Amino acid sequence: MTPPSPTPLQPWHRQAGTDWFRLQGIDRSMLGAQQLYLAGSEGLMLAASQAALELRADDWLGSGTLRNSLYVEPWAQLSTARELALVLDAQGSFRVRVMRASRGQTPVVLRELHVDSAARSCHALPLGSLSALPENSRLFWHVDAIDGARIHQAAWCTRARPRERLRLAVLLRTWGRTHELQAQLERLAQGAQEEPFHAELLGRMQFWVLDTSADADGLWPAAITAALGLNLRVLTGPNLGGGGNASHLIHQLLQHCDASPKEAPQEVLILDDDLVLSMESLARHFMACAYRAVDHVASLPVLMKSKPTQVWEDGGFWGRLNFQARGDFGRKRNLFPHLLKHGLSLENFAHLDEFGPLNHCEYTTFIFFALPLATLRKIGLPAAFFLRGDDIEYSLRAQAAGVPVITNPNLAAWHEPGHSYGQEYMAILHAVLINLTHSDGGAAELSRWFEQRMVEHGSIDDLAGMQLYLRVLETLLDRDSPVLTQQFEQHYLQALPACQAARMNPLPEADRQRLERDAGDNGVLLRPFVYPGYQPDAGRHRAVVLVNGGAGSYRELPPVAPADRLALMTRYLAALSRWVQDFDALRAFWQQRLAASGQPGFWREVAQQHAAATRLLAETSAHLPTPGTARCGNLPLEASPVVGRGSEAALPQAVPVRELRQRIERELANLTRLRRLAAGPETDAPAGGSLRSLAGWWRELRRPAASRGNRRRSASAELPLPSDFDPAQYLALNADVARTGMDAAQHYARFGRGEGRRYRL
Repeated sequence: MTPPSPTPLQPWHRQAGTDWFRLQGIDRSMLGAQQLYLAGSEGLMLAASQAALELRADDWLGSGTLRNSLYVEPWAQLSTARELALVLDAQGSFRVRVMRASRGQTPVVLRELHVDSAARSCHALPLGSLSALPENSRLFWHVDAIDGARIHQAAWCTRARPRERLRLAVLLRTWGRTHELQAQLERLAQGAQEEPFHAELLGRMQFWVLDTSADADGLWPAAITAALGLNLRVLTGPNLGGGGNASHLIHQLLQHCDASPKEAPQEVLILDDDLVLSMESLARHFMACAYRAVDHVASLPVLMKSKPTQVWEDGGFWGRLNFQARGDFGRKRNLFPHLLKHGLSLENFAHLDEFGPLNHCEYTTFIFFALPLATLRKIGLPAAFFLRGDDIEYSLRAQAAGVPVITNPNLAAWHEPGHSYGQEYMAILHAVLINLTHSDGGAAELSRWFEQRMVEHGSIDDLAGMQLYLRVLETLLDRDSPVLTQQFEQHYLQALPACQAARMNPLPEADRQRLERDAGDNGVLLRPFVYPGYQPDAGRHRAVVLVNGGAGSYRELPPVAPADRLALMTRYLAALSRWVQDFDALRAFWQQRLAASGQPGFWREVAQQHAAATRLLAETSAHLPTPGTARCGNLPLEASPVVGRGSEAALPQAVPVRELRQRIERELANLTRLRRLAAGPETDAPAGGSLRSLAGWWRELRRPAASRGNRRRSASAELPLPSDFDPAQYLALNADVARTGMDAAQHYARFGRGEGRRYRL
């Protein structure tokens, strides 16, 4: 009876390959931060043109960095993946170890394997069940070259099968950043050019772009869209802001899904137009969706473009954590979110294990926001916010519907934060609206907050700052305002220009650093342009300068007449008094508007209003990879060599000191084996022993025992000797061979080639 074939290994978290090293040349040149990808010994070259990494003797290579550590908890808690193995496609003489680390603990070795093979082959290190690994584990592999090695691929694999025929819709919207968005699409397309696995995944993705730029018609010529080679639909329409455009685009997607249900994706991913995301992260997210076991919203750690090793956010909470005396989590909120891991530096490996525990947060960002299509239909569409806070409100709504929000540390993206008076106006207005629905705070809490803002800005005579909060109050008091109606964008298009009246001037970095360093000596009071704090001694300073650190700009406050300050305060306090008196009615009014603006019917009416302006600009299909070349879905990882650049080239030259040390360690064992060979024919063990590649396990098992035992020996014997083979030098370099009395050419052909022995100086 023939035993059943085991389920083939499935790649779900591609950790290495030609795509990795090509991306070194793309992302690193733009972002810096080599340590975010791979770690290696000094002098190890991560050249973008290499199809594999060449390790000389004593070189080492490790994946224990942020981008290439395997964080276990998302897979253990949220996926159907269970068994885990590291599969390494390599050749040469090296040692590979799988390590485990967690917060506050020293890394330990889980599995170790020594490889000494001149031929390219796959080696698997089974790690058992994911659920059996200690909680909050971070896994990584470490390769130490002995006599030189070449690493072609490394992948974390599982025996579980992913969902078949999975499709992912990737939504991007832009206004004025078309070239940045096109650069991101090109980055993804380039990331799949030489990697069939990624190419197949791109073939399963649908990219939807809504470009509301005034000149969008001329920015998407056929040559550009065709060259990308993606399943791409480009629409143009009215500018409804970042949040409004997101919902308008989602409505177009849902309409298309209803009309063509067989083409509908199962997963949806919302991306910002100016993020930096590698194809590697997108592929990992796709496979996470393919193994999804728990309904959830997923995002990722967001790092800064200008400081690529500094975390901007890893999700957050709405307001600050508020643990009451008895330890219960309260619903009381501050007006602004609390970013998790904000400012955390990843310049070294010290903080990597902070990402080990699965990060459950209350909200995450639309920079990268992923959820199943069915969940999107369940929650509704994002609210009618022009910009700022739409992702927070949508995440809180998902939580209220029982859908958890997490961030996946196996992914990462880069984005640059931005702040301006206009952006702060929208952030504050929407923060109050969110509080009215998702917080128990009443009139007293919000009133005190607005009072504090007035006192802070009034203490430094910052009338523009006070006017910002006054505009928010007046908008909240205006029940005829188009905010959260089908004409919501009209309010912002009128209000935002007024917010830009207080212009801040850019300042070169060197000058800004000098200004901050010498401010005290020059009698200058430097404060942030928002939340400056109460400054009772501001009048003693020669000047007050407000700084927008993120934008690198500043504004010196002009002198203010007391009458102007008091007049503004009078208006401010009158508006705040009305807010407190009518609070209950205003809360109910805005709660109803906010809830209605997230319903499909609301966005159906918005789409009908803008139907004439919403048009299809371009539509292209992906260039799918050649069948049988991709390595995802239900295709097994094959143990046979894969032809690639340099796969037949000679291994890096060994370092004699290391080689001699290895020869001494093996001398006694070799002498025993060679004497046995001289006495009679040898029956070799199956190639690879108990550690042979799991991917080729069934194929190897069915091979007749005799052919299995002699496969490596016969294959080596058939190869011609190198043209510069010198028998005398071979015996001089390999004293153990000389002592056996065997013919130098015969020994090299049968054994020396496979062992990587040197044959001449």
